[in-house]
Amino acid sequence: MTTDDGMSPEVQRMLQEAQAMMTDEVMEETLRSKAGVDPSDLATLLDLVSIGIANGAWRNSCVEDWHAEGRLSDGDMMRVNSYTTDAIRRRLMGWCIECGITSADSGSLVGAHAESVDVLAGRLFRWLTNAERKLPTGMSLGELARSKEAFEEYEDHAGRALSGFTGQMDTTSVRFGLLRTACHGALACSQWWAHPTWPDRVERFIRVLDDATDPHWGPNGERREKLGAEPPSVQDRDMLHTTLLEGPWKLDPTAAEWIVDAGIGYLTPETELPTRPDPIKGRQ
Repeated sequence: MTTDDGMSPEVQRMLQEAQAMMTDEVMEETLRSKAGVDPSDLATLLDLVSIGIANGAWRNSCVEDWHAEGRLSDGDMMRVNSYTTDAIRRRLMGWCIECGITSADSGSLVGAHAESVDVLAGRLFRWLTNAERKLPTGMSLGELARSKEAFEEYEDHAGRALSGFTGQMDTTSVRFGLLRTACHGALACSQWWAHPTWPDRVERFIRVLDDATDPHWGPNGERREKLGAEPPSVQDRDMLHTTLLEGPWKLDPTAAEWIVDAGIGYLTPETELPTRPDPIKGRQ
């Protein structure tokens, strides 16, 4: 079960405990201790904010219900979610430039005003809820929704999620709100593209593809055997590596589905498969 902004109860609890103290320092420590992230790095912070917004205002909405109904496959979700994250990140970066935030240190966010975030949220809302917007799958958002009522349900969710994003800054600060949203992205979506751990995940995925004995495939490699033949674009390891790092939404549908089935979301440093559902496929 998740809240309107897409957070699981456990993640929400951790953030509420931190927010109760109402300091940037507590949020920074949450990022350091819980996610191993340097909160002073503006680029990394914006990556995580983008993930947090994408998870809250897009994925954990009726979109996930449409996924469960089969309108979007697991591979589609990986492509659409990464595409959405990238689009939000580009708008965040543009907002920083408009606000004169050019330093690589996130401390430069101190001078940002809540009014400017309202403008940013309005832009994100218009983009996210544009019925004509084409998804990486080729269909438009309106076509995915299939009905006026379903589209309005998503529109309402996006509005509430973005209102929550900006509303938290009214009584604190813009930097605090961005730190909190970054904590959401870091803690709830550690398997997502643009997360600081994604490059290591990709490196390990490329390695295990050529090692049928890796524990990732199970005690006797059963998981690898069940996958079937690799799609041509997966066989080109260099191209696959580049695409996964730079833009998973550019994967062809067959490759995206195969990669998700191969368990890229399950990879862990200890090479153990978790027992909980893959976050690429289900809600946090």
